[in-house]
Amino acid sequence: MKYKLAALAFFSTLYMSSSVMAADNWEWFPAGKDGWKSDFTFAFQAGSMDVKNIGTGEFKGVEFALNCPWFCAPGGNLRQEFHLGSYKNGNASLTTFEINPHYMVPLSKNWSVGGGPGIGYVHGYIGDKEANMSSFQVTGDIDYNQGNFFFGVGARYQNTRNKEIVPGVKGMDNWLVSAKVGLNF
Repeated sequence: MKYKLAALAFFSTLYMSSSVMAADNWEWFPAGKDGWKSDFTFAFQAGSMDVKNIGTGEFKGVEFALNCPWFCAPGGNLRQEFHLGSYKNGNASLTTFEINPHYMVPLSKNWSVGGGPGIGYVHGYIGDKEANMSSFQVTGDIDYNQGNFFFGVGARYQNTRNKEIVPGVKGMDNWLVSAKVGLNF
């Protein structure tokens, strides 16, 4: 089941990306042009994470996001999102660092929806055993921006390298559902 979901997420992202990439009027290196704004956002994130073979626990983290300085897509906006968060459930815990570029499409003046693939690093513990694992993930968000106020909700599936941490537990693949509250600068 895990591989079917990962394949579905990967091919959906590939399809959406190829549709966007085929579009005309891409702007390259917009940060070097007059009028470009980073639209920097810093937010606190909290939610529920379900880790394979371990269970559901609380997730806390921070997000730093900005408009992509390298590419500007037609009809939408690329946002570079960086996440740092942690999860704990009994004697198991993980810390994750993620880079998730999102293609965001405006729904109205204040609302936008988007998603995309990502890569990451996961440091996991079970008891006194630990593992460092690379990861890839697929994320989706709905965001609200009003002046300096930012609010968002999202979901993410993260597939980690299947490194054995303790007997019977390989990797720390997980699902995350979270809310974010922060400031736009």
